[in-house]
Amino acid sequence: MSAPSRIVYLTPLEGCDPTAEPLMRFRLTYEGELRSTQGEARNGQQVPFAQHKHAIRKLFHGQLKQLWQTHKFLREQVVSLEEVHVTPTQLHHRVGTLVGRPPERLLLSEAIAANTPRLFDYRFVPLVREEFSLLCNLEILFLRRDFPIGVISAGDLDNRVKTLIDTLRLPKNANELMGNEKSDEGEDPFFCLLEDDDLVTGLTVESGMLLDPPRAGDGGDARVKLVISVELKPDEVTMFNLGFA
Repeated sequence: MSAPSRIVYLTPLEGCDPTAEPLMRFRLTYEGELRSTQGEARNGQQVPFAQHKHAIRKLFHGQLKQLWQTHKFLREQVVSLEEVHVTPTQLHHRVGTLVGRPPERLLLSEAIAANTPRLFDYRFVPLVREEFSLLCNLEILFLRRDFPIGVISAGDLDNRVKTLIDTLRLPKNANELMGNEKSDEGEDPFFCLLEDDDLVTGLTVESGMLLDPPRAGDGGDARVKLVISVELKPDEVTMFNLGFA
């Protein structure tokens, strides 16, 4: 029996206008191996597939970094310390101001990095944050070799989507960075889509057959091609989040 080709995991929150135009729309892509998440780490254990997940997270970092560099609002917006709840002491410690009084206004990306907890030497910049009052809708085109026959249980698809969502958010603790304790060149700051996966308010996955001929070492049946359409809308409209238009 074939798996359903389209699964709606989350419908938009009650009270949201589904016809409202998103403030920001863009796509992230991934091609490579995507493993199924099996269980959660407990009592300080290493997160399953931590290195696999972070390798994918690094690829999304590169795409999101390009978004921040090319989107006019993200590139140019400056904010006050009060707008992002950063104290001068935090700014000195996290941004590295050496002498004098820290600036009263700074680039949005630096403000977010200063206000996001550090793990090891990583300064994270999640785009979708609770304080921004943005709703995040994801529509994923999920092309896979094991569709529509083979190991295609709905549970397996669920677990692979769980892996994907984990790579779109910033790590929750140091265990998720085991083996990647030091950021690489070009990863300061490190860009993520989500502050927390709870901020995904709509999720639809359309699955289909990946027709690329198999090659040795390319991941076999675990290889996928993903196109992730991201739409951001205001939960509560503010003068700030209107700037995402």
